[in-house]
Amino acid sequence: MIRSMAIASALLATSPAFAQAAPAAPAPASEIDPARLAAAERVAAALVPPGTYVRMMRDQFPAMMDAMMSQMMGMTAADLGAPDAKSGGETLGKSIAEGDPHFRERMSIMTKVMGEEFGAVFDKVEPRLRVGLSRAFARKFTTAQLNELNAFFATPTGKAFSGDYLATFMDPEVMQEMMAATPELMKAMPAIVAKVEKATAHLPPPPKQDSKK
Repeated sequence: MIRSMAIASALLATSPAFAQAAPAAPAPASEIDPARLAAAERVAAALVPPGTYVRMMRDQFPAMMDAMMSQMMGMTAADLGAPDAKSGGETLGKSIAEGDPHFRERMSIMTKVMGEEFGAVFDKVEPRLRVGLSRAFARKFTTAQLNELNAFFATPTGKAFSGDYLATFMDPEVMQEMMAATPELMKAMPAIVAKVEKATAHLPPPPKQDSKK
């Protein structure tokens, strides 16, 4: 469970865009004013310069995961909203180490490999992300606003901000605050699940999956 939680959190942290629900199909790009779209493309290129994800996954992902694991290892079952009777109040780190003394080393190797592989995958997706951002920005902002953003991104401060924008979401300070919300989220999950079950009670149960298929 601890490994799955860490990986899921890390994937969501790699980009706010990947954490959003799939939107309805947008209108064709041909309906966007060309000058407005061109300005939006420059904004997207500034915020997601080529190679962003390769650098993030190579340079920041392992350290981010290590920081997340360290924080999780200091939690107890009660912190995660689970009954604490069996653990006696001991931390997850202690209980996991008793069952798998090589857990931390295993996780360290896993995150390094994952960072390299995710970087390669996201590098292929990155151009599409810029396309999507360009169209979204062109619909949300006027040409004048986009030009103002581009003027800012052309300044030394703007370049520093835009070039590090996405990477900031994997910064230790940001991740620490995100992880701090984990106990509250876990405690809220039973009530959330109960409400979902009540809201779907009128539906027949989902069909069972055939394990042979």
